[in-house]
Amino acid sequence: MIKSFLGLWFLVFGPLFFLLYPSHLNPILSFNNYIEGQRYERIYQGTFTLIESRLEAMPIDTWQQEIDELSQHFGFALQLLDINKSNLGQQNREEIEQQQIIFFNEEPEFLIKKIGNSHFMLKIFVDAPEAEKIRRGSEGTVYLLQQQFASTEPEYWPTLLRDISTHFPFDLQIVTSNQVKLSQTEQNQLMTHSFFWRANSSDEITFYIRLSDGHSFLLANLIPMSSVSSSVIIVLILVFVLSISLCMFFWTYPLWRDLKNLLAATSRFGHGDLNSRAVVYKISTVATLGNAFNRMADRIEQLLKGQRTLTNAIAHDLRTPLYRLRFAFEMLSHATTDIEKEKYQRSISKSLEDLDSLINQTMVLSRYSGDSQLLSFAKHHLAQLMDDECASVFQLYPDIEYQLQIAPEAIDKLALIDHIAMKRAMSNLLVNACKYTRTRVFVSLSYVAETDMFVIDVCDDGIGIDESDWERIFLPFEQLDNARSHVASGHGLGLAIVKHIAQWHQGSVCAGRSELGGARFTLQFPNRT
Repeated sequence: MIKSFLGLWFLVFGPLFFLLYPSHLNPILSFNNYIEGQRYERIYQGTFTLIESRLEAMPIDTWQQEIDELSQHFGFALQLLDINKSNLGQQNREEIEQQQIIFFNEEPEFLIKKIGNSHFMLKIFVDAPEAEKIRRGSEGTVYLLQQQFASTEPEYWPTLLRDISTHFPFDLQIVTSNQVKLSQTEQNQLMTHSFFWRANSSDEITFYIRLSDGHSFLLANLIPMSSVSSSVIIVLILVFVLSISLCMFFWTYPLWRDLKNLLAATSRFGHGDLNSRAVVYKISTVATLGNAFNRMADRIEQLLKGQRTLTNAIAHDLRTPLYRLRFAFEMLSHATTDIEKEKYQRSISKSLEDLDSLINQTMVLSRYSGDSQLLSFAKHHLAQLMDDECASVFQLYPDIEYQLQIAPEAIDKLALIDHIAMKRAMSNLLVNACKYTRTRVFVSLSYVAETDMFVIDVCDDGIGIDESDWERIFLPFEQLDNARSHVASGHGLGLAIVKHIAQWHQGSVCAGRSELGGARFTLQFPNRT
């Protein structure tokens, strides 16, 4: 199971990690960049055209001034760049020379396009830089803090600071300007916005807010730049991987368990335990496979038991005519008169006929118990077949009255059958009825539309069959222990052959009581035309 689980684990998470990893080979990211680029290019292509037309109407040395002026009217920044001084790749250079708009999914996202035949390109940002987002997000709070301290006398600032600190989750403190060394960039930020910030290696920032006295700063320490830290990402990934792995385990374990049960059952069956069956739950993934194995095992067990029964029965039925032959030959050698010789010769001939009949019937049973490919199915008029077979059989029994009844819905209906096999089944049923009837046999053919089945009934007015023998009578070489077994001779193969023919036609045959007082045999099979 471990191998199966690990194989499935790598099969699931291998592609998943590849799709989540930010790489230029990642198809999801590539597709997302393409979709985003198409959207922004459609939106800003008109903007590029308007700016380009304004610049081309001016001297090239005034372009930068024009871009600076236009930037004041845009929500995001505009830049004028020299293509020769840019670090564009070969493919991007070729695209820019073809006057294409190129999208860069970076932080922040932006578009570039070459301006006419110049060596300049216009860069339009479609998102704010991280610093701009920080400034916009904080300037309202900074303003309120500055107003709060401006309305309070400096000697009360420590008290105000303690009161305010209770409402902020980060550290607040006041420092003097000589404690803070400012870079040129920070001085520019301070002049423009009256505050600036610094970030540390843990992506935490400290704000320096100039207060109203002009030489003090309010410090807001260790404010996280993002709620998504590396530890949070690791925890989320671990929870995701563990959740999926747990689901995979609960899917793999039942599959492994059922396959193990199936393997054990197969092994036991292969070693001769014909009662071995696979225990597979209905909701299992391999339930169909387990049921197929169990059906196969049932079929093989039935075949082997039937073969064993058939072998024993053949041996038993061969013994009687062989004993008669041996006895007749011994007596023939001691016969002194022509009458005695003729008597024992007739006995020998009768025994040979019995042997020949037994062998032929056994071969027929073997044929219909074997490969279904031996049967040749085609469409035939079942009503005509029954009419012909009844006429053929009952002419051998002129003293028996018979009636053939064919339902109107079955007269012209075609049936997909093996013509020879179905004739043999009908002949065996009719001959069996003639052997055990007294005076009358009733035969009927009907078609049941609700179940789409053909139904053939053969009834006689004989002594009938006990209900306890209704199933046993279809076993090969089975002789009933009642008065019916003494009515006529036979080997007990006729009805067994009918049963196999019915099964090859995906149907069945059963025995019952006839309204005439004797036995009724019902052969039914589906309409497959």
